[in-house]
Amino acid sequence: MVNTLAVDNEAKQTIEALRSELQKTKDKLKAFEELNNQSGDAVKSVDSHISEKIMQLKEQIATLEKREERYKTVFADRISVFRRACCELFGYKIVMDEHQRPNGIPVTRFTLQSIYAQNNEEKLEFEYESGNIAILPNAYSSQPDISQQVGIFIHKMNSIPAFTANLTVESFNRRTLS
Repeated sequence: MVNTLAVDNEAKQTIEALRSELQKTKDKLKAFEELNNQSGDAVKSVDSHISEKIMQLKEQIATLEKREERYKTVFADRISVFRRACCELFGYKIVMDEHQRPNGIPVTRFTLQSIYAQNNEEKLEFEYESGNIAILPNAYSSQPDISQQVGIFIHKMNSIPAFTANLTVESFNRRTLS
């Protein structure tokens, strides 16, 4: 009977310890669930805030893309008007081409063709690099009479506008007077 009391007492202590541990675990679980619910609300709040922000940013992107397209269209129209006006005012169709030299320096090439040109080979080519412009030799600019004008107007007088103006007058005279 003494053994039974001792075992009974030990069993009560073990049960009490287990109950205590069970209660602590239940308390922890309850605290965790409350925290999870609070965090869930916070996460939901953060998710909601992030979702709203994402929607706002998507709307801004869509608005900016539409604006960009409108600007591109307007800019293309304005460039076209500018090119036509330059052609009518100065007598040259101008084509611009950009490329890079092997050393990485950007270079812009301008090809000018007079509206009075007698054929498609009558083109002047200029290269613009770092603020400097130079005429490029080609079949047309290497012709003796054109080459002489290049020497006088561009190399000696340092005036591309005088050169192109003189060519325009000569081409006009050849085309209209002959």
